[in-house]
Amino acid sequence: MIRFTRENSRWEIVAETRGYSVYLDNDSLIEFAKKCPARRQRFVSALRNRGTLLFSWANAVEIAGPQGGSADAVRAFLDSIGPHWVPFESNAWEVARREDTGRATGVAVSEHFMKAYFEERAAELLPEGGAVSDLPSGSFFRLGAVLDWVQDNREKVRTYRDQIDDALRGRLERLRAEYDRDIASLDRLLPPCQFDATRPGTFVLVHLQRLLVQEAKAYSFAPHDGLDFCHAVMAAAYGSVITLDKDWKRRVERLPCA
Repeated sequence: MIRFTRENSRWEIVAETRGYSVYLDNDSLIEFAKKCPARRQRFVSALRNRGTLLFSWANAVEIAGPQGGSADAVRAFLDSIGPHWVPFESNAWEVARREDTGRATGVAVSEHFMKAYFEERAAELLPEGGAVSDLPSGSFFRLGAVLDWVQDNREKVRTYRDQIDDALRGRLERLRAEYDRDIASLDRLLPPCQFDATRPGTFVLVHLQRLLVQEAKAYSFAPHDGLDFCHAVMAAAYGSVITLDKDWKRRVERLPCA
């Protein structure tokens, strides 16, 4: 849940999970938004009562594209969730760095996303200034506004998406080149690790990369796979209930149990 809190005479934003942490891929978000209103209402009610939606700007990238009615329907669906969401980090490597330094506590909140979202909403709702704390949190933290934010910043978003793609592609190419010469090199360059509850993102990041290297003959890198990879890592590491497409679901199911 995302909300205002007052600390040391200052108002701050706090994002924290309550109950189940739910991650939905874009296909599931669109299906909830466009099909079966009764099921959608049951989901929203359950989320408000006992859950928190994990939502990253990367979720909004494709939805905010030129999809017409789909984008409008998803915007309305997201708005109905109210403040029962957190700005989820989309960069799996950044989360691993936080975990390595002990800075990761609870859900992996994107501080950059939260700051940018706050500034955008404050400027939209209070164009002449004022106290954001005087605004209803349910209104201020309207999740559908993220789609507008992504549209307004689509060039930055596209650049960041390409950087994630390049980072994963380059890493896989290097690892696969070594793996082709010597299978044992994978254990040396990217050794398996034991599950640690304080470092779930690191565990999934390492083992999902190992699977992609071992799938070299069956898997070729495609555009936007960097974001899809990060979606899968973050969802598997921090979600209680998650949806992924069939290929990433299959890979996540192959992760070691511990």
